[in-house]
Amino acid sequence: MKLNLTLLFLIISQIIFSQQYDSVVYDKENPDANNEIYKTGKVYVFDYEIIYKGIKHKLKKNNGMFASNDFELATIGADSIMVDKIHLIVQPILEANSSNENQTQISYIEEPAYQSFHSTGLVENEENIWIHPIRKAFFNSLETAPFPFVKKPLKIGLEWKDEMKIGQGWRNEMWGTWDGQLLLTYDYRITGKETLTTEIGELDCFIIESSANSTIGETKLKSYFSETYGFVRLEYELLNNLEVNFWLVDYKTGKKFNDMRTFYQTKEYIKQ
Repeated sequence: MKLNLTLLFLIISQIIFSQQYDSVVYDKENPDANNEIYKTGKVYVFDYEIIYKGIKHKLKKNNGMFASNDFELATIGADSIMVDKIHLIVQPILEANSSNENQTQISYIEEPAYQSFHSTGLVENEENIWIHPIRKAFFNSLETAPFPFVKKPLKIGLEWKDEMKIGQGWRNEMWGTWDGQLLLTYDYRITGKETLTTEIGELDCFIIESSANSTIGETKLKSYFSETYGFVRLEYELLNNLEVNFWLVDYKTGKKFNDMRTFYQTKEYIKQ
């Protein structure tokens, strides 16, 4: 029992230390009320690639979180890929049941395994949009980089800063190791606009370039933000020759989602 309580404390501590973006403006009354892009009932499907030492990979397996993570990379095109696409769903949920205070609850689901929901949060209102990335197993690595984040009004040249501490439970030899708490200092800047050719059409996007500096080095995130679809492409530069890219390939709206029991029984998260 003592071991279980210690593990629970460590997990809670890691989550707490990963929610310190002080400049994010939250909606404290109703976190879903002002969402114009990430409305409940929406689904965003992302393809991705992991570039490690110049070679493109996907995930053959991807389980666990913190120090218990268990993942394996496989070159793109290999058999038995456990994670081929990432689905982000915006769930309607009662405030009393939300695990993310003052945030819209979102979940990430990995295709084709469809084994579990991984819930976290986002913030959207007239001041800013901020999203917590997927953080299961290999994607613990994204905790070392800037989160997708944009301030309003959208204007080329707009700059802002922030910071966050993350616990050592997020560390790994592949993307960086440290002891205790790691302070990440963020710099964000809207650097331009570009029209992206995507699988859902031509999208006009603002480009947000960001960096996270700490005692273990510098990581970067280049985000492409559409005023209609939100963050449609994310390009991460992590430590140790590691890059991770996500891009939007499908989009659905007005969906209703199965409860957890139905999901685990059917492996289908959208109600038919």
